Amino acid sequence: MRIAIDPIPVVVGIYAYVGEILSRTAQRREGESAQPLARRYAGKRGDADREVQRLVRALHADVKIADKLLKKTADVWKISQETDLVDLVVQARGDEPQPQAYVLLQPAQIRELLATIRTAAAGAGESEETLEQLERAADGIEARPSEYLTFGFDPWGV
Repeated sequence: MRIAIDPIPVVVGIYAYVGEILSRTAQRREGESAQPLARRYAGKRGDADREVQRLVRALHADVKIADKLLKKTADVWKISQETDLVDLVVQARGDEPQPQAYVLLQPAQIRELLATIRTAAAGAGESEETLEQLERAADGIEARPSEYLTFGFDPWGV
């Protein structure tokens, strides 16, 4: 699915979503500083190793998604220099044609991201039609929760 939209609400929506990701990540982080955490896990092998690896992986995954999305905002600006609008693209991984710039995300992440973009679009005065398209796009995502989809951008009308 493709949605023609002004780049400003897209970038602001991404920015807001990244803020939410990092906020949730900070809240999930163990509330203790490094010293008490190290004391709790030091000298315990096996279970402690797995627990620490789980903590690090969860933090790394969220930070990695945030980083990828922030890098895509530069691509949105570049693409918008070619045309006034950008086409926001959501499609199955591997479907052709691939958007000019994209990131692979899971369905829940795309739904949340589309919701923040929709909120930014409403604040920017986008048309009701565009807002409805963003809602339909979020509601219409049909994929397994662990499946990755393409979330990307193309020059408008190309």
